[in-house]
Amino acid sequence: MRIIDQNGYDYPYESIVISHGDGMIYARPVSNMEKRYFLARYSTEEKAEKAMQKLRECYLGIHVVEKLNDTVDCSSLSQIGIYKKNENGDYAYKLPAGEKIFRFPQDDEL
Repeated sequence: MRIIDQNGYDYPYESIVISHGDGMIYARPVSNMEKRYFLARYSTEEKAEKAMQKLRECYLGIHVVEKLNDTVDCSSLSQIGIYKKNENGDYAYKLPAGEKIFRFPQDDEL
């Protein structure tokens, strides 16, 4: 899975530890926990927690998705990829092969 920060920089999820506090979300490389990279900034801690929840939903959804024909409801997730309409006319998210990406939403998107 790939993580895209609010500035468009890409991080491998499996190689970082993500934390938050005071409305900020950071990544620390597993190989060097002394470094810290800014991923997202929010006007409130509640928005930062909501963004972290979306990240968890995306991560968990991807594992479920791999077992359910690679389709998951994306209405509440900030993901990049191919969208298609399902039988009800709602948009569903189709994960391209090998593409598992979460983009941290901007403050005004939460």
